[in-house]
Amino acid sequence: MRAPRRPVRTPHVVVVLSALVVALPAQGRSKELDRARDLLEQRGEQQVQEGTAVCVKANDVPAVELLLETLATKERRSRLHLSPGHYRDIVWDGLLKITDVYARRRVELELRTGRDPDVRSWCAELLGIYGDAGYGETLRKALSAKDEDVVRQAARSLGMLRDAAAAPQLAALSKHADDYVRGNAIEALARCDGAQLATFRAAIVQDKSGGVRCALLGAAPDLVGDDLEAVCTAALRDPDWRPRMQAVKNLGRLRSKTAVDALITALRDGRPVVAVRAQRELQELTGQPITQIEVWEKWWADHRAAFAFPEGRGVAKRDVGTVVYNGVPVDSDHVAFLLDKSVQMQARLQSKGTSKDEAALAELAQVLGKLDDKIACNVFAYDTEVRAFEKKAVKLTAASRKRALAFATEKPVGKEKDIWQALVAVVADPTLDTAYLLSSGEPDTGRYVHWNRVTRHLADLNRFHQVTVHAVAYTDNEWFRDQIQKIAEVTGGHFEWFR
Repeated sequence: MRAPRRPVRTPHVVVVLSALVVALPAQGRSKELDRARDLLEQRGEQQVQEGTAVCVKANDVPAVELLLETLATKERRSRLHLSPGHYRDIVWDGLLKITDVYARRRVELELRTGRDPDVRSWCAELLGIYGDAGYGETLRKALSAKDEDVVRQAARSLGMLRDAAAAPQLAALSKHADDYVRGNAIEALARCDGAQLATFRAAIVQDKSGGVRCALLGAAPDLVGDDLEAVCTAALRDPDWRPRMQAVKNLGRLRSKTAVDALITALRDGRPVVAVRAQRELQELTGQPITQIEVWEKWWADHRAAFAFPEGRGVAKRDVGTVVYNGVPVDSDHVAFLLDKSVQMQARLQSKGTSKDEAALAELAQVLGKLDDKIACNVFAYDTEVRAFEKKAVKLTAASRKRALAFATEKPVGKEKDIWQALVAVVADPTLDTAYLLSSGEPDTGRYVHWNRVTRHLADLNRFHQVTVHAVAYTDNEWFRDQIQKIAEVTGGHFEWFR
């Protein structure tokens, strides 16, 4: 039996909508929606996808009610069901496709009156995607929520809606202690009120967090106009590597000789991954396959005056290097290795003639043995939990290598794997710029499971962190392979697949 609905006090239009939602079950739902409910409660992903499609076709308030019920699910419905994240990620795609104005207002109602902070945050996200300025009042009220995730997403969505009425609240949040809240508020404020662009530009230089400065630089192409090149060139001197990385990415999209000047300078950045990215941008921008710094400098000095940019972008040359992990070059000096410890790692990996777990340990041992002592490194083991070798990346020494390998052989805690939690653990260390994710297949459990939401929210986090995730899949299943490959692609990483 479904729990009775709680009364709500809302503005007139939402009260009417709520009344409609309550009244509809008494009138009897259509056979199609009854079918949708039955499908959404099944354990197979295919049936849940079919149920979601029925709701999208119905495109009305009762259909959204069904989708929101699944989105709110936190526990397995039975021992045979997959973890709730699988089903939440399926219905999320359905909610994105809803177009009816009253059906969307049901999503708005959930943000306004719901009690689950996760669902409220996701509804705030949806309202920004829907893009209707009429949601501004509800999103402004959400800026006062107790849960910071709700506040972060409401601020971002208000920026997408360019809601000028939100400016006073966003200005207050631009001083918030949480980096994500503050960064989203500063960006949204600039989008909502053009008079605040000076505040936005000042924060690119002055904010106390390198992650916030990085995120604001990521928004700069939309907000600073013709001054973008100057802003990004100045950011190449930022003390934190993350803003310098974002500046290099921005400069790589500018077809100007002065942008090339700046990228040539960035080739000597003290952070290897920034220098590697500058080389990649130069290769794609100019069409030149050069890989040596001195050669780049001489070539540009000789050709700058007469240089004309080629049509389109060239293809970056991949430098394999001398240290390779599962076929992926290791070109960073601040790296993390993420090892799958789920039960699937006990299966045999035919391509390497051993178990997946044994192959993973052997690969880790060889790469740690080859990496330079100056490299900062951490190792994470993940299944239903994430465990780190050290709280922060440490320099590789004979002793730390031995301890890291011993840590990697420890027994697993759970049978399933939560890849999202592992990715969050990596980006929590702002010194890490590169992660090597090894997995036996798609995530089994977690806040986000399918690639559609893992990649969306990883990209959102990465506005602040700039971590490149290279991914390796030990699996025969092409669906599992694709899930892992998408994670690498959204961060600009490489992907390798072993059957």
